[in-house]
Amino acid sequence: MADLLHLWGKTVSGDPLAYHPVLYHMLDAGHVAGTLLGDGAPASWRAALARALCCDEEAAQAAAPWYIAMHDLGKCSQGFQELVPAQKARLKALGVPFSARSMISLSHPVIGAAAWQALTDGPAGALPEPLSEALRQTVGAHHGRWLRAGQTSAVARELAYKEPRFWAGARRDVADWLWQRLPGPTPPFGAINLSVAIMSLTGFTILCDWLASDERRFPASPDVPPDEYVSLSRERALAAAEQLGFLQPTLSPSPTEFPRLFTNIEVPRPLQRAVDAVPTSVLREPVLVFIEAPTGEGKTEAALALAHRIGALRGSDALYYALPTMATSNQMFARLNDHLGERLRLSVRSRMVHGQAYLLQDDADPHPYADEEEKGEPAMVSWFAPLKRALLAPFGVGTVDQAELAVLNVRHVALRCAGLAGKVVILDEVHAYDVYMTTIISRLLTWLRAVGASVIVLSATLPISRRRALLEAWEGKAVEPANEDAYPRLEAVSAGDRHVASPPAYQKQRPIALRWLDAGRGASTAEDAAQAKAAWLLEQLTGGGCACWITNTVAQAQDLLSALRQQAPDSLPLTLLHSRFPVAQREGLEEEIKSFYGPKSPERRSGIVVGTQVLEQSLDLDFDLMVSDLAPIDLLLQRAGRLHRHERPARPIAEPTLWVYAPTLPDGSADLGVDAVIYSEYILRRTLRALAGREVLRLPDDYRPLIEAVYADGEPDDPALADSWQAYQSQTYAARMEAEQRLLPAPRAEEPFCTAAAELLFQEQEDSASWGVAQTRLGAKSVTLVPLERRGSLAWQPSAGLTLPLNERCSREAALAILRHAIRVSHGGVLRALEREATPEMPLFRHPLLANVRPLWLTDGHASLGPHDDISLHLDPELGLVIDHAQKGDDA
Repeated sequence: MADLLHLWGKTVSGDPLAYHPVLYHMLDAGHVAGTLLGDGAPASWRAALARALCCDEEAAQAAAPWYIAMHDLGKCSQGFQELVPAQKARLKALGVPFSARSMISLSHPVIGAAAWQALTDGPAGALPEPLSEALRQTVGAHHGRWLRAGQTSAVARELAYKEPRFWAGARRDVADWLWQRLPGPTPPFGAINLSVAIMSLTGFTILCDWLASDERRFPASPDVPPDEYVSLSRERALAAAEQLGFLQPTLSPSPTEFPRLFTNIEVPRPLQRAVDAVPTSVLREPVLVFIEAPTGEGKTEAALALAHRIGALRGSDALYYALPTMATSNQMFARLNDHLGERLRLSVRSRMVHGQAYLLQDDADPHPYADEEEKGEPAMVSWFAPLKRALLAPFGVGTVDQAELAVLNVRHVALRCAGLAGKVVILDEVHAYDVYMTTIISRLLTWLRAVGASVIVLSATLPISRRRALLEAWEGKAVEPANEDAYPRLEAVSAGDRHVASPPAYQKQRPIALRWLDAGRGASTAEDAAQAKAAWLLEQLTGGGCACWITNTVAQAQDLLSALRQQAPDSLPLTLLHSRFPVAQREGLEEEIKSFYGPKSPERRSGIVVGTQVLEQSLDLDFDLMVSDLAPIDLLLQRAGRLHRHERPARPIAEPTLWVYAPTLPDGSADLGVDAVIYSEYILRRTLRALAGREVLRLPDDYRPLIEAVYADGEPDDPALADSWQAYQSQTYAARMEAEQRLLPAPRAEEPFCTAAAELLFQEQEDSASWGVAQTRLGAKSVTLVPLERRGSLAWQPSAGLTLPLNERCSREAALAILRHAIRVSHGGVLRALEREATPEMPLFRHPLLANVRPLWLTDGHASLGPHDDISLHLDPELGLVIDHAQKGDDA
C-alpha cells in the first residue's frame, strides 16, 4: 500500500517534488462519477450510462465509479512515472525499480489500454468481453484520441519486455484497492452496443477526470492516510459538482398539458393542442418529432411543451436548443430562461453555446494540474469555458454547429456526444441547412438515438425529400410514407410507435401579393443602383408604415443604407443589421429592431430596416412591406412570414406585399449575378419558374406545393435548366462527400467505431475552412478581427475606451472587453490578404480568450490590406466594417 501512495498522478506547478498520488486521483474521479450519478443529481447521466451498459439505472450507478476510476491505470507505469526527473529520483530513492531502458515515449492512456488485457485476476477479469473491450477503449481514449488498430499490442509487448515486474503488480493492486472502496456489482448485461458503450463511457470518463483534475478543488494530499482520504475525496467530489452547477434540479413539477403549462396563451393554436395528442407510448423511447408549420403558428411553444412531456417521462427536462445563427440563439437564450423559470419552475438557467457565448456569461475558471505529457494549455481550460461547457450543462441554447461537432471526428468528441445523451435536442429552422450540414445532421440523428436523446425538428419549409432522409437516418432503414403532403404536419416516430397528425393552420388563408422589382437596372455603379432602390423604397412609404429589405450581401446592405441616409428625412428611423458590426453594437441593434418592429412594438410604426439573412430566422418581427433580393423559395417564404405578422388596426399599407428584387438582362432573362455565388443557380432558376405568373401567394396552402416544385428530386424537364442542374448535382455530391469524410462512423453494435475514427482526426477550429478542419459549414472560412489603433507601445480600442500595453498579457476582464468589439469577417479578399501577412506575436494577445483573434490596426478608423493596399477597410459607426475591394464576389 505504501508503494502505491508514492506513485504520483498530478504534479504541482512550482514545486517539482509536490504531488497528488495517482491512487487518490483515480479515487477522486470515481467519486465524481458517483456524485454525478447519485440520487441528488439529474437523471440524464444515469439514464445514458444505463442505456450504454444495457442494465437498469441502479446497476449503472453502482458499477460506473470503479470503471471511471480505472481511467488512469496507465499512470501506474515506468513510462509515466519517469516523466518528471525529480519525481523519478524520489521514487528511486524509495526503492521503486526502474529499467535502464526508458519508456518515456509511451503515453499513459495507451499504456493503460495495453495493460488492461493483462488484468485477468480480480474484478477486471470477471467482466463480460464486450464490456471489457469498451472499458479498454475508454482507458485508451480518455485524453481525446482513439486507439489505432494494433496500437496496444506493440505497447503490451514493450511493457512485458522492459518493465520490472513491480509495475504489473502495482496495477493489479490499484485495481483491487479501488474495487474495495468503490464496490459495485457487475450488472446483468444484455447485448450491449459496443460503439455506444465506448462513446458514453469515454465521454463520461473525460468529464469526471477533468473535474477531478482541478487542483483548487482536489489539492495534492500525499500525506493524508488512505482511509481518511476516502471520505475526504467523496466530500471534495460533492463540493466540486455543486460549485460547477452539475447538481441543479432538471425535473420540472409543472403540468405537461399545453394549456396548463402555457397559461399566458388563452386559446392554444391547433398545432399547440396537437402535441398533447401524441401518444405516451411514442414518447417513452427516444423519439424523433417533425413539426412543420408556417411562421406564427407557435412551433417554438409546441416544441417546448413536447420536450417537457418527454422530460416528465424520462426523469429530466434537460434540453439543447440549436439554431442556425448566433443572432437567433441570442434571442432564444432569453426566451428559454423565461420558460425555465416561469413555466417549468426550475431555478437553473440555460447556457449559451456558440463562438461568442463567452461574452454573455462567466466561465468556471478551472485551475488544472500541470499536464506533464501534453504541453500547452490543458484541454479542460477551453472545455470549461462557456462555449463547450454549456453542452454539458442541463439546458443549453446555441448554434447548430456545436451539436454537429458531436459527430465530426474531432478530439474529445465523446464528451460532446455524451453531453447531449439523454436530452431533448431541438433543431430549429432546419430548412436553413444545406446539403453539407444536412449530411452531418443525418449522422447526428443516428448517434443521438443511440445515446438515448430525443430530437424535435422545426421548420416552416422542409422539403419532403429532406424530411424523409432525416427520418431514415434516425430509423436506420426506409420508412413507409404517411400523409407526407399534409401541411401543417406533426410526426413522431420511436421504437414504441408512430404518430402522424395534420392540425389545421391557426392563421386564416392569407393572401400576400407578389411583385417583382428591377429598380436600378442598368446603373453603371453599385452606388447608383442603391440610389435607385432607395428612391423607390421611400416612395412606397409616402403614406407611412415600416419596411424591411433583405439583401444577399453585406456590401449591398451598406450601399442601400447609405443611399437612404442621403434621401430619407431625418425623422424616418433607419436601421442596418449584418454580421460585420462589432458584437456589442450588433446586440444593441438587435434589441432596437425588436423594440421597434417586434410583437410589443407600438401600433403605428414608421421606419426602414435593411439587413442580410440574419433578419430572416427566428426573430419575431412584423413589417408593413417586405423586399427581398432573389433567394431560394424557402427563404422567400420565410421572409414573407414577416409581413403583417401581428394583428394591427389600420395599417398604412393595407395589402401585405412581398417584393422580390430580381434584375433582368436586356433580353428579359434573369440577371443572377452575385446571387448565384451565394445560392445554387439551379435552385434560384427553379424558384423563378415556380413563381412565374403568380401575383398572389396564398399561405399556408402554397407552402408545400412551392417547396416541392423547387426541391423535387429528378432531372428537370426544361432543357434550359440542364446545365445548372448538372452543376447542382456535382455541387451536391461534392458537399456530401466533404461532410462524410469528416464524420464519425455510425454506431455499430458489434464493432468499435473508434478504430476507424482513429485513422484521421480533424481539427476543431472555428475560423478555418482548410481540409484538415472539421467544418460545420462548407467553406465557412472566416477570421475574428479586433479593431485597434496604436499609440506607441499601447493598443487603443476607441469604442471600448480601453488602452492596453502591447507588451503585457491582458487580464481576463480586458480580453472580454476587447472581444465585445470583435468582428467576424469572411470576405475572401481580406482573408487572402491576411494569410499573406505575417502577424508579429504580441504579449497582449496571449490570453486564451484571444487565441484565435487578429488585430485590425486602424489609423483614424481606416486600414489598407493587400500587396498594393488595394483593399480598404473602414469602421463606420452606422455601417459597420466597410470593405472596398475591386474583386467581385468576395463579399459573398
